[in-house]
Amino acid sequence: MKKKSQNNLFVHSAVKIDLLGKYLSKYFSIMSNTPYVDIVHYYDLFSGPGIYDNGGEGSPMVVLGKLKEVYSRGKERNADLSTYRCNFNDIDPRLIEKLKNNIEAANIHCAEIGSIAFSSIDYKILCGELRDTLKKMPKNEKAFVFIDPYGYKEVRFSEIKDLLTGKNSEVLLFLPTHFMFRFNENGTPESLHNFIDDIVPKEQWPKSETGLDFVENLKEAFQKNLGSDYFVDSFIISREKNQFFCLFFFTSHIYGFDRMLDTKWQIDEEDGRGWKFNSNSIDLFSGVTNGPNISKYEKILKVFLKEKRSNKDLYQFSLHNGYLPSHTGQILKKCQDDGNLIATLPDGSRARKSSFYISWDNYKNNQSEKAFFRLK
Repeated sequence: MKKKSQNNLFVHSAVKIDLLGKYLSKYFSIMSNTPYVDIVHYYDLFSGPGIYDNGGEGSPMVVLGKLKEVYSRGKERNADLSTYRCNFNDIDPRLIEKLKNNIEAANIHCAEIGSIAFSSIDYKILCGELRDTLKKMPKNEKAFVFIDPYGYKEVRFSEIKDLLTGKNSEVLLFLPTHFMFRFNENGTPESLHNFIDDIVPKEQWPKSETGLDFVENLKEAFQKNLGSDYFVDSFIISREKNQFFCLFFFTSHIYGFDRMLDTKWQIDEEDGRGWKFNSNSIDLFSGVTNGPNISKYEKILKVFLKEKRSNKDLYQFSLHNGYLPSHTGQILKKCQDDGNLIATLPDGSRARKSSFYISWDNYKNNQSEKAFFRLK
């Protein structure tokens, strides 16, 4: 699939790279500190030249920079680090040559970290090869795949699904959802029909009143198609009023989902949903300008707490609703201070005040429940 050359890194493109870099900084740190992973593969299927004419850094340079930072910190601790194998592909061999030169000039990678491979293979062919590679990947290896195509005509959800089947990979996919929604409104073209039909039967596709509706409908369709063993998240980029583009994140690991949510809230401190072009304009998502907007979530959580729930239930509930465990803790503390929360330990005794145990550390490795909560 041909990707038209992009000479400059636009603002909304820089936001994509910012999210990618912030998340991979966490991802690389986790992979470097676990004894269960020896090799990490990074695949960029539409890499571009790495540095654009206006000096903006593309995904390869940002990712290699984050990897070098994580590796340097690990070496300072004398940690036994994972090996990283970075794979950069672009259908245009001229861009790959530019990328090679840019990486060498920046001195941003060393053999001690791992290897770099370059290719100029058509996306469709590469997807098939990568699918087969991931299916055979040993348990001590993990992979992250970044797909940032020009358009969407030849991208299919079934390809993303294939890349996830081994449960050893995560995928970050960019889609020009504004153009897809516009076509959806004005008579759906064959390319969009084909894209949607690959996810859900045409007659089951809901009507989208707004661009945000379209993004949410896509996310829900992705999740339904993949099933409960996987997590799907979205990050909305608003380039102009009512112009919404979107990154979709796919993983089979709840902690990866946790870390992506944390990254989103790091960028959008009010809603954790996306990025707005003009931060001084009215918030397109909530209209709230001070602190995290958790009022809507508070209502949903209080309904959930009409029945007794464990700390592990609340951890999952937080993430599935797009909120951080810390947000759930804030709401529970408020309910507790108001005298409306019943908090007990597994033996039935009263739990210590403000001890909620809602975190990955209290969830991982099939731990037993540490506390139960219910509203009076």
